[in-house]
Amino acid sequence: MNKYILYSTQEEWNASNDAMNALFGLPDIHGNERYAEITQVSNLGHNDFGKYIFPITTTGNYITINEFNVSDMVEFDPEWTSEEII
Repeated sequence: MNKYILYSTQEEWNASNDAMNALFGLPDIHGNERYAEITQVSNLGHNDFGKYIFPITTTGNYITINEFNVSDMVEFDPEWTSEEII
């Protein structure tokens, strides 16, 4: 299960991703290049259109939930990438 943080700027997203890359020693010798791939809310009708979606992992090899403020986290919204106008 993942949580997410929505950032207003690419610089904020990059700062969090850089911090997670450093925390986990990425890139590594196993071929893991980075913690996350940058994506944005692309649904023009969504209130968060244009924000950068940063995944917060709660299980697996790269658990990051303890590295961020829980109050900044949101649940996945399938309408982030829907092309339908709300």
